[in-house]
Amino acid sequence: MGALLAGPWQFYERLRVRAMNLHRWLGRFYLLEVGLGSIAGFAMAVVSEQGLPTHLGFGMLAVLWFFTGLQAYRMVRRGNIVAHRQWMIRNFALTLAAVTLRNYMPFMLAVLHWPFRPTYITVSWLCWIPNLLVAE
Repeated sequence: MGALLAGPWQFYERLRVRAMNLHRWLGRFYLLEVGLGSIAGFAMAVVSEQGLPTHLGFGMLAVLWFFTGLQAYRMVRRGNIVAHRQWMIRNFALTLAAVTLRNYMPFMLAVLHWPFRPTYITVSWLCWIPNLLVAE
């Protein structure tokens, strides 16, 4: 939840220009939330319902979420701001998987009348792959 709340502010140019220290501290908080969330997400992916397809879908999301955050941090520490921004865009696209999952599930269940099992399996991949494609 913290990453979802802090993330959009990091893309606000005025914040970066006028309050770089706030941007840095908010970024640290954001990455801490991503780190904790990705570890928890991976642990949950291992025991997710509907078997291997959801284990892999949610597990890959957790690993990529952590990896893109780590890469963004490494790039900013090296002073490569352009690469840092690119990695943060990817990372926030993965953060938004929490939102897209909550939009797709009711749509597929209530509007499309899909059974739960295929909906859950599909959403374990659909909640993050299109987000990452748009970010790219």
